[in-house]
Amino acid sequence: SYTHFDYSELSLSEDRIATDGTIEASVTVTNTGEIDGATVVQLYLTDPVAQVTRPVIQLVGFARTHLAAGQSARVSFELHADRFSFTGKDNERIVEPGAILLSVGESSTDRRLSAAFTLEGAQRAVGRDYVMTTPVSIEMGS
Repeated sequence: SYTHFDYSELSLSEDRIATDGTIEASVTVTNTGEIDGATVVQLYLTDPVAQVTRPVIQLVGFARTHLAAGQSARVSFELHADRFSFTGKDNERIVEPGAILLSVGESSTDRRLSAAFTLEGAQRAVGRDYVMTTPVSIEMGS
């Protein structure tokens, strides 16, 4: 894009969710340049402590957002706890309680804001009907 985008006001709907709950992460994106443009808002997860080694960062959501010069949008991602699941040391897909860090930006090397929350409750085995989609909503501003 030939313009610049600022990211602000990253917020989480909850500080804590159950290992079978959902959380919403929202961020405001503003086109601070002088021409219209588009950016891809990307949401990443980091699980700093797990029973097995996890990826340092993992893409869990994205949304292409077209903004006029000076325009803002509020981009919201809905994440089910299944999105934080992984294959544990017993070769079973699980959701493990603990801290999770979410970050947003234009790429994995350009993550501009981050926020943490805690998964609470017992470790949960994830069944075959696990939720691995991330619904996105975009509320356009002026």
